[in-house]
Amino acid sequence: MNLKEIEKLPDVLPTETLALMFQNVLNEFNTGKIEKKDFLLILSQLTDRQVMTYELLESEVRNSIDKILHRLWNTDSYDDVDIILSIVVNLGLKNCFQKIKDSI
Repeated sequence: MNLKEIEKLPDVLPTETLALMFQNVLNEFNTGKIEKKDFLLILSQLTDRQVMTYELLESEVRNSIDKILHRLWNTDSYDDVDIILSIVVNLGLKNCFQKIKDSI
């Protein structure tokens, strides 16, 4: 998955399509095909589109994102904090939100 391709997508996509795209980027990150920076930027782009559906992301995909962002939480990087906070709030990621609260 390529950030430039994601940025060219329409602002509104079907929820099923978005769930598949989220799953694809999770798989690519887990297999080392994309770096953390691109992973976070792609997640951010997909999250912006998910918000436009006015529906919750599938719980299995949302839980997978929650686990990975929980592991990636890093208060030493302003860019990471900014992107992760936005994703956590917009997707309603409970475990990562708790970790963020605990780190304050």
